[in-house]
Amino acid sequence: MVSVRSSATVLAMLVLASSVVHSAPQKKYPFTKPRLALPEPEPKASVEEADDATSQEATEEPIEKIQAKSAQYSYDTSVNDTINDHTIMRQEERNGLSLKGMYSYSDGFFKRTVHYEADDKGYRVVKEINVPIGNGPQVDPHGKADVSSSLTGSYSITADDIAKPKRKGVPNASEEASEEAAGSAESQERSAEDDDAESEEESQKQ
Repeated sequence: MVSVRSSATVLAMLVLASSVVHSAPQKKYPFTKPRLALPEPEPKASVEEADDATSQEATEEPIEKIQAKSAQYSYDTSVNDTINDHTIMRQEERNGLSLKGMYSYSDGFFKRTVHYEADDKGYRVVKEINVPIGNGPQVDPHGKADVSSSLTGSYSITADDIAKPKRKGVPNASEEASEEAAGSAESQERSAEDDDAESEEESQKQ
């Protein structure tokens, strides 16, 4: 009986000791490595903000394109040269990025006329006409060249203007020749007057 009680007492003590060991807090082992902190992700832009940035970039145009869209002008010019038998004509009109015009010239053999257009897609010829007009230029030394422009007005040039251009303050050849002739005539008159005066003095002395 004594042995049974002692064995039961030992068994109870073992159970109590094991329960105490399991209920005690566990210590961390010294060789465990600390975990590194992960970087926080950057906040992503919302879809609305991305669309606003894209639309803003699309609306901002360079100054050159803005000026090109607002450009407007028109002009015409022509030269009718009967001295060398040449004619030149040019017309052009622009409204923003759209441009239309034509140019024409003749050289005594053909008269060529070209109609063209230009826009943001480039330059292109829309119509071209070539008409034979003769066997070469018919030169006229007594002709003239009529020049007309919507920007500077109109004027005419003759063959004499081309051969003997006039400059302010500078006499041309014909003016120099006339001045020389007038000077020689005056010198001859003065010499004749001097001779008459000398002859009169000699006659009075006698």
